Order: sequence, then structure tokens, then C-alpha cells
Amino acid sequence: MPLESTIICVDNSDFMRDGDFIPTRMQAQQDAVSLIFHAKTRSNPENNVGLLTFSDGRVVTQLTSDVGKVFSKLHLLPVEGKLDFCKGIKVANLALKHRQGKNHRPRIIAFVGSPLEVDTHEFTKLAKRLKKEKVSIDIVVFGDESSKEKFEEFITTINGKENTNSHLICVPSGDNLPDTLINTPIIQSEDGSGLPNGYSASTFAFGINPEDDPELAMALRISMEEQRRVQEAEIGRSTDGEGGQQSSSANTGTSGPSLENLPGSNEMDVTRLTEDEQIALAIQMSMSQAENTNTNDVEMKEEPSTAATTEQPGKTNEEQQSTDSFAASLNDPQFLRDVLRDLPGVDVDSEAVRAALEQVQQQQQQKKNTDDDNNDPNKKKKDEK
Repeated sequence: MPLESTIICVDNSDFMRDGDFIPTRMQAQQDAVSLIFHAKTRSNPENNVGLLTFSDGRVVTQLTSDVGKVFSKLHLLPVEGKLDFCKGIKVANLALKHRQGKNHRPRIIAFVGSPLEVDTHEFTKLAKRLKKEKVSIDIVVFGDESSKEKFEEFITTINGKENTNSHLICVPSGDNLPDTLINTPIIQSEDGSGLPNGYSASTFAFGINPEDDPELAMALRISMEEQRRVQEAEIGRSTDGEGGQQSSSANTGTSGPSLENLPGSNEMDVTRLTEDEQIALAIQMSMSQAENTNTNDVEMKEEPSTAATTEQPGKTNEEQQSTDSFAASLNDPQFLRDVLRDLPGVDVDSEAVRAALEQVQQQQQQKKNTDDDNNDPNKKKKDEK
């Protein structure tokens, strides 16, 4: 096979998100590019291949025979924009003009999976220009065949009457794109070189020839399978986690503290509250925790452990006193006001903070009245009567 320098033009428009090719048009196209690269370099090690994107007409990889450079860029191509066929072909032709091996035949391989929107005059002029400069072009139309007739005229103009170096390949939706290209002139060159018979596109699924390094190919295949299982497991965990978060948020909304003075308190959406309202919410939550602590302490007082009281009476009294003093500090509105006044960016005189402090004072007064009633012997006698 003669020496060739090939620019592969990749269609990375938004149409590549479609799933009519498994798994997507973009990934099927990447497998086909991998197959073509190996076919070109296998037929002649001195062949060079470069990459170009159709959406912006950018040369992603210069002409090279290094598989690492090509594949590192190929799988990072973004899917965006629209197909600009004429601009991409012009840039590819310009890149081929500056190739180092002047004895290499220039060739462009263009993948098109989007509707073609071009000016007819410019389209015909581009075909005549490629014919004049003796640049061969192979066009692979896949998925969208609405522009098939235009490309047939384009290829006919380049080839003329005798030349057959340019080809048009149409792959309908649902077919395997790489496997379809194996028996086409793009892979099988004029002298029959290329990939040997019996090879499939999956042979180079990881960018490695199994005949050259079978152990590496097997390791890559196993690694990909493990990675796929890990991703599936993570997706399952995330789905379960979302369900658990929804149920926990529903429980929090029903059993959380009451905030009648705050807007949007029924939903308990903290992100919608202002900074002062969030501080008021934190005060009320700390009050509820302090009350729960006092309740637990009272229950423990009613049923004390005999061993604990006999062995460490002093330590228990100290812990009880510190807990009572902490709860009393939280129940003191003046103490809370002094603490909030020292915090940066907190307005103690705001309505939300003031309402929270008033509620704390009311709860403290109600608790005090309840304790006085329980300790009043006259009221106990009246209740007994």
C-alpha cells in the first residue's frame, strides 16, 4: 500500500447524542476511528493520521503514527455545536498541505451523521478544488441519509470519469458502524492490504492489537468490566440514597420544630431563609435539644444505678451540675442575646431574632409556672379532694 497521510474529520455535533447506534453515535464513531487508525498504521508503519472536529474546524491531533496521542484526544472530544462540512474539509486540506512526508498521498476521511446545510455553489467549488489538488476523500454517512444525493454528486465530481480513489459509504441506523466499514475500501486498500480477514471492530476496542500484546488486551478487558460493575453499583447506591433522603426529609418536615413566625416554615427549606431566620431556627433547635436533655436527666434521676451512685457520687454530681448550668444558659434570653450580639453580621434587633428570643422567654415562663404548680402543696390537696 502506498504511503498515506490521513486526516479523519469527526462529526461532534449535537446529533451525536442520538442512540440509534449503540451506545451513541459518538461512541460508535470513536470505535470506527480506532479501527481506521489501526488499519492505516498496520498497512504501512510510516502512515500518519490526524484528527479534526467538524463543529469548530479545529485540528485536534496533528499527523502522527503515535496511537497514544490520537486516543488521548479522541475520547475527550466534546459533543456540541453544528456540522460545518466545508470549513472542516478546507482546514483538513490545509493541514495535509503542510505534511512532513511530501511523498505521502493526502486523504481525508469524513464522518457525517448530521443534516448537511451548505451552499450548493460553495459545495461544488470545494469538490473541484480537491480534485485539482489530487486529494482523495472518503465520506461515511451514518444515521442521517438526507444528504446522500449531495454527497454522491460531490464524490462524482472529485473522481471524474477514471479516478476511483474517493468513496461514499452509507451506513443505515441500527447497523454496527465499525463492522460495516471493515469490508469497505476505507479499510481494505487497493492492493488488499489493511486488516486481515476475520478481524472485527471489537478486536481493537481498547486501542490495542491483541496479537501484539494479548496479556495487555485481556487486562484492559477485565479492567473495563470491573469499572462497568463499579459504575452500576454506584448508580444503584445513588438511587437508593435519593429515596432515603426523600423519606427522611418528609419525616423531618412532619416532626421538626414549629416555626410559626418564619416564612416558608411548613416546607422547612433552610436555603430559602434569610441569615437571621436561620439563626432563629438554630436557637429553637438548640432549645429543643436542651429540653430533651433535661427530660433524659429527669428519667435517669428517677431510676439511678446503685453501683454508679455508690462508686462515683462526686463525678455524677459534677456532670449533673454542668448539664443543668448549660441548659439554664440556653434558656436565658439575655445570655442568648449577648452571644448573638458578638457574632459578625447578626442583627439582634431583627424581627426574626427578636421573635425567637421572645418564644424562648415564653417557654421559660411556662415551664416555671408548671414547676411552681407542681410544688404547691395547697394545689395538690385541692386536686386530691
